[in-house]
Amino acid sequence: MDFSDDLLGLMADSPRIARHVHAPLQSGSDTVLRRMHRKYRPRHYADRVTKARTLMPDAAIGADVMVGFPGETDAEFAETFRFIDELPFTYLHVFTYSARPGTPAADAPEQVPMPVRKQRNRELRELADRKNLAFRQRFVGRPLSVVTLGHGNMALSSNYLKVELLRPATDNLLVDVPIGALTDGGLREFDPLRVL
Repeated sequence: MDFSDDLLGLMADSPRIARHVHAPLQSGSDTVLRRMHRKYRPRHYADRVTKARTLMPDAAIGADVMVGFPGETDAEFAETFRFIDELPFTYLHVFTYSARPGTPAADAPEQVPMPVRKQRNRELRELADRKNLAFRQRFVGRPLSVVTLGHGNMALSSNYLKVELLRPATDNLLVDVPIGALTDGGLREFDPLRVL
């Protein structure tokens, strides 16, 4: 909820700020968030993410999500899945709940069985993979501003995408590169020799 309108406006207007929003979600279910003692609700969260996408159409938008929190029912997980599916996320960090001794959650009677937790984790990771692929596909054929990383021929775009360059570059250079193709987890610079 720290992404105020002013902050999002500053991010959108400033060429010096990367187009990347990471906003921990934990759950898209209101009842699960209450059990976690979170002060925000899904509708508040959705408002911030939607505002970020409106102001920064090409921004990377990611979230941390936890599955299998004690008491999470199939219906509550389905709420989370739908919530995530409907928002413009470009990546997710999905975590499986793990009990920490001495915490109230660890002592809760309604522990979600580990196979169910793992299945929910798998489902959200698959959804995240589909969303990330669709996001990356949008940039094929377009130029992207990247900073070179100095690890051979790798660079990172201002919207958090890994870009494979045609040739190695000195690290920490800010360059515009035309994007020619997808890679397994990122993008590749356009290579005019590949189209011949």
